[in-house]
Formats: sequence, C-alpha cells, structure tokens
Amino acid sequence: MGGKAVQLTDSEKALVARVDFEPSRQTHDAAAALANGEAAHALTKSLMERKAIPDVRLRWFTDPNYNIGGHGSSRQQIFVKNGTRGEDILRHPHFLKHLRYFVYGPDLPASVVESFEKEVAGCGGVTSGDIIPLGDHAKQQARRHSLDAGKAAEEFYKLALECGLGMYDARAIRDAVKSIR
Repeated sequence: MGGKAVQLTDSEKALVARVDFEPSRQTHDAAAALANGEAAHALTKSLMERKAIPDVRLRWFTDPNYNIGGHGSSRQQIFVKNGTRGEDILRHPHFLKHLRYFVYGPDLPASVVESFEKEVAGCGGVTSGDIIPLGDHAKQQARRHSLDAGKAAEEFYKLALECGLGMYDARAIRDAVKSIR
C-alpha cells in the first residue's frame, strides 16, 4: 500500500532539513531561494539515484495520462513548455510541491491515509462496484477532517494510485471528493 514517506539516508535527512517546501517564503531572498533550489536538486538526485521514489509517484509526475487537466502534458512536460529543462526543473521553486510528494506521499492526515488504505484492503481486489463506496468513504474522511475539497481531491487521487487503483478508478475517487459542497 502507499501513502508513506520514503526511507531517507542520513545525508538525505540533512538535505530535507535544508529544504523549505514552501516557495512563497523565498520570494524576497534570492540567496535563500538559490540555496533552497540546490538542496532540492541534491535531494532529488540522491533519491533518484538509489531509486527510492515509488514508481507511482514518478509516473504521477512524468506521465501525461496521470495529469488530470494537463491538456495532454505531464507535470514534467509543463516545466519544459514553460522554459525549464533538465536538472533545472529540480531547482525550480514550483518543483518543491512535487518533491514534497516524492518524499512524504499524499498530503493527508495520517489517520485519513490509514482509514482509506484499510477500506481499499477490505475490498480484496478492487472492482468497479467498490469505487462508489470508496469515493463515499473518501468524501466522509474529507468532511470529518474539514479538508479543502479541491486540494483533498488531488491528494486522494494520489493516495488511490498508491493503493493500487487504476488511473480511472483513482480519478473517480478524486471526482467524488471534489464534489463536496
């Protein structure tokens, strides 16, 4: 199952301590932004070299099919279309949210992740008949924890992917959470 932080080496833990995952805090300090970008780059390179980032998280970033609303482009391709290429992507302030996901997994409370994973596991093999109840469970969890529906929808999409749901089933979970009024 997914939703867990990756295991970090001691050197990666030191890099994580240097990375501020919130880019808006560096908008007025170019030196801090540069240092943050270099730490993010070093951390990402280390994680990639030892293949520590789960495949589903990499696909979420690199596969256009996993980018709902991406108009046929992956998240990575959007960086390129906007003029950022190669390893410069790993230093870019907008990459930080992706790196945060690579390291920590979906941005949901641990109890929500655990509850959803338990629901998925309880299905045995998830079938089309399980998707509506799983979506209802996700909505219930989002409401119970007063999560913003728009942000939570994307995080449940990631979590559903990490729990082994196919792309379209994960999207249905996302859409269910997004429908919260």
